[in-house]
Parts: sequence; structure tokens; C-alpha cells
Amino acid sequence: MQFDPLDVRGKLEIFCLANTRIALSFWLLFGGSVLAQQNTPVSPPANDGQAPVIRVSTQYVVLDALVEEEKTGAPVADLKANDFTVLEDGKTQSISYFTHDQLPLSVVLLFDLTETVQATLKPLAQGAHEMLAHLKPQDEVSIMVFSSHTELLQDFTTDRGLASAAIERAADMKTNDGTFIHEDMYEAIGQALKSTVPQSRRVLVWLTDGTANFENARTRKTIGKEAPPYLHSKEEATARLLQSGVSVAALIDRSAGTDALLAAVDVSPFSFFAGGRTGDINRYADLTGGPVLKTSKKEVAARLAALIDQLRARYTLGYKPGLVKPAGSFCKVQVKLTSGSQKHNHSGKGDPLVRSISGYYR
Repeated sequence: MQFDPLDVRGKLEIFCLANTRIALSFWLLFGGSVLAQQNTPVSPPANDGQAPVIRVSTQYVVLDALVEEEKTGAPVADLKANDFTVLEDGKTQSISYFTHDQLPLSVVLLFDLTETVQATLKPLAQGAHEMLAHLKPQDEVSIMVFSSHTELLQDFTTDRGLASAAIERAADMKTNDGTFIHEDMYEAIGQALKSTVPQSRRVLVWLTDGTANFENARTRKTIGKEAPPYLHSKEEATARLLQSGVSVAALIDRSAGTDALLAAVDVSPFSFFAGGRTGDINRYADLTGGPVLKTSKKEVAARLAALIDQLRARYTLGYKPGLVKPAGSFCKVQVKLTSGSQKHNHSGKGDPLVRSISGYYR
């Protein structure tokens, strides 16, 4: 994230006269965690060449769910299809497809190039290098960087040498632009949709400090000089995400510069215009049930490996919707565990939580 000094100056007199403090406004998130049940796998739907993270047609929906211990965050394994209950718009659906850790990953690694991340960029890149060895041979990787826009350094490949070379390039890059996260998200989803491995789980993994700038006319002139002419909105990025079947995950490494900036933001209302907000990546991840982990320079490789393990530990469930709705309608989805499964799998470490996509557009 970058500061926009012109914007701060421009608003100074107004805020001094008003003597008010402006609170950041956050957008509504969907999603949530729920509880636990047990069964046997059934045959998967016909392979139409699309990835079944949440593949939607008028006749079939396929989505992922991560089950983890509430206190430890450890994935809960060995569940069966009848351990789960899926609700669409409040009505129970019949699960007809179920699998666990059988699908390859199509991972887009996105490196934050903005000023507050520069001190941690090389450790993040080194951790990403080591993470490549943690992937399975059939998993594919794409490398991008982002600020006021995204840039593709490597298209999807299973060649770890090509991916490693792109990560090296990312580690040496920098920009004077800020973070326009909604535009970045919209563009990154487009790249994820170009995955080449049939039936893969498509995932965006953001390597960042978790901060972003506001997109407005002034920030475009000062810290958005490389941004595209049209910036997609939060609403447009959210709609595309929920229509795509792409999952969002993140590894957040906050540098000393990030902490200093956020401390300044906390005592200054001017950041509302200059851009000192956090939490956008977390909210996008919540929408898709993806994990967000924090790290330090020394732990990057281990935390990235843990993040990949969580992504791979998700269960994939499919069902035929029981209700007919018009095209473009939003369908709210809830995945939970049945009470019987909750008791059977209870480990004494807190009730299991289920993380999944909050809904989809028909």
C-alpha cells in the first residue's frame, strides 16, 4: 500500500474544521462457519472439462468445504458424504458427489509489489520457491504481481523451473503505485479461469501485507498511474468471484513499515481518502471459504506449505438444486456437519468449523 500525500493535503482543512473522526466502512460479507455428520462416496458428475470448486449449471452445483478444529485450525479428516448437510436457500439438498484430496490444484501466486511489502518481498519469494516442492506433480502454478493492476509473469505450468524463474523476477520488482485490490481481484480471477488441468481446484494465493488503497480520482493521479482506464468495483469483483468457482487464500506478512503506516492511519482520519484500509483479502477469502494465514520472514515456507495443505484438505461435494430459479439469481449456500457426526468426531478441542463458499449466481 502507498500513501497519497496530495489527497491528505487536500482534505486537511476540511477535517480540521469539522474536527471529526471518520470510521472506515466495511462491506457486507457472506459466509460463516457451521457444525458436524457420516456416509460413502458416490460417483462424480460427468467431466465437462471444468473445475468443480463450485461449478454451476441449471442442473448441478459442485463446491468445496474445509472442516477444521475451532481451537487449533487443524483440518478434520476421514469424514464421509453423510457427515455433511448442504442447504441452498435454507432447503436441504441431496449430496450426489463427494471426494476428498483427489483433485489437483491450479494455483495463482500473486506477489504484492507495493512500498510497505518491499522489505518482506524476497522472504515471501524464497518461501514460494520452497513451496513449489510441496505441490504434487499434477498441480499447476501461475505467477502474477499486483499493485494498481496485475501483471502476468508466468502462465499456468507444471514446470517448476519456469515457475521458479518467474518467482525470481517477482522478487526483484517494485512499483510506485498503490494497491487497488478490487481491480487486482477482478483481473486475477480472469487468470485463474485459464487453468489447463481438467477438474482442478482453482485458487488465488495472495502474498501480501493485507493493506489496500482507496480507488478515486485523486489516488489514480498519484498512486494509480499504471492502473487501467476502467477500474472494476468491489461489487463487480465480488460477482465475478462468486460466478467463477475460484477460491481466495492469502499469506499475510506485515513489515515494520506496514505496522508504522497502520499506526499512523489509526490516529489520522485523512487515511480515509489516502487509503489505509485492511481486511479486503480476508473478506474475499471468507466469501469462498479459503484460508488466510499470518506469517513472519522465518516462517514463510512452513506457513505456505500449511496453507497448501489446508487447500488440499477440503472436501468436494456436489448436488442437483431442488429449486428452479431465474438465470442470474443469487443462491445462498450453507454447508454444515450433522449433529451425529459432530458427536462422533468431537476431539475435545472445540466444535469443528466448516468453511465454504457462501453462495453462487445461477
